[in-house]
Amino acid sequence: MTTIDELIQKLKSGDDAERAAAAEQLGKLHSLRVTEPLIETLRKDPSPTVRRAAAEALGENGDRRALQPLLETLNESEPVLRKSAIRAIRKLGDPRAIQPLADTLENDPDRSVRYTAAYALTAFGDPRAVDALTTALLQDSDSNERQYAALALGEVSDPRAVNALTTALLQDSESRVRQYAAYALGQLGDPRAVDALTTALLQDSDTIVRKYAALALGKIGDPRAVDALIQSLNTDEQPSVGAESATALGKIGDPKAIDALSQTALNKDEELTLRVAVIHALGNIRNPRSTETLIQALNDDAWTILYNAAVALGTLGDPNAIDALTEALFNPKGYEQLPNAVAKSLAKIRHSKALQTLLKAVNEVDENSITSWWIRDAALEALAERREPEVIPVLVQALQDQNASVRTQAAIALQKHIHAHPDIILKLPPEDRNRLGWVLQDRLREELQDELCK
Repeated sequence: MTTIDELIQKLKSGDDAERAAAAEQLGKLHSLRVTEPLIETLRKDPSPTVRRAAAEALGENGDRRALQPLLETLNESEPVLRKSAIRAIRKLGDPRAIQPLADTLENDPDRSVRYTAAYALTAFGDPRAVDALTTALLQDSDSNERQYAALALGEVSDPRAVNALTTALLQDSESRVRQYAAYALGQLGDPRAVDALTTALLQDSDTIVRKYAALALGKIGDPRAVDALIQSLNTDEQPSVGAESATALGKIGDPKAIDALSQTALNKDEELTLRVAVIHALGNIRNPRSTETLIQALNDDAWTILYNAAVALGTLGDPNAIDALTEALFNPKGYEQLPNAVAKSLAKIRHSKALQTLLKAVNEVDENSITSWWIRDAALEALAERREPEVIPVLVQALQDQNASVRTQAAIALQKHIHAHPDIILKLPPEDRNRLGWVLQDRLREELQDELCK
């Protein structure tokens, strides 16, 4: 590995690319030792490319001693270098930069530099940035600059930002600008954007705009969007848009969406990605009406649906799902990962019946069946997340299992129980405590060997 001293020495190389690469690596080290060499490179290097790399490295390094040299760079003739310095100044977060950035915003002859300064000022909450960015978003002829302005406005808590972004979302002729506007509105999370976002979700011709509109509506979480999201789920020709709409419905959590979600979840003609998103939404709504649909999904032909239905039932946490999950745990239909998902969901359901299922599964021994090992391993891993004292005797017994993986999972689970029930662990017979130590020691040895062999 190259040392700091070696990288600093490379700043004096005769090769521009090597000097730029060294500057970039030095910035990532976050060391006070690199500040002065990078400042010297910023001020004196003959290559604009190397100086830009030094400026960006100073911002990445985060040492505020670099502020003054970076501010001096705002007077350089090359716009790209000025922009690199501004981005670095933004990362430093020093409020002494506010007025120089405002001066740059007002006076710099290069439009892209002014926008970069406006974006930097958003980090300081300066309202002067909003006017410049809204002007860029709504009036600039360059679509790249409009995209940049939309992203920047997504970081500004100002009503003017919402108004400008909704206008761009509904009126800009470039789909990329509308995409960025929808995304930025999601970042802001302001309910005033709901009407514009639902319009874009249902009417925009661009798939990504519609996806970002659904994403934004999910982040905002306003129930007024539910009807539009259900319509999108049912009618949009792109499964990816429907999936994002389903995810948004799950975040909003309105039970009104359950019927539409259930219909899609059980429709085997729908795309798997859409059905998976719908299944997770049903779990996230956390309404008992979702339980029946998710239980039915546990009998689906597709492995992906089985697995995700099991996960969603754990999110839902409804005790009425215990019997179905128990059946799926002991009959994983040849899918190795299914017991793991089912067991974790059972562990999340805080009901004694779920716990008893997991305890029973640990003792489900069939030396001739690999399925038996999947079940026991999954049950032990899940029991690590339960803290009831009756778990401990089962885990202690599993320390003597013939299967090394079972012993290891039992030891890991017991290690977590040490903090919850230290009195019970300390009262275990010496041979059990010693056995726990041996298993954990073997596991640590294996981990060290794996690390050394990398």
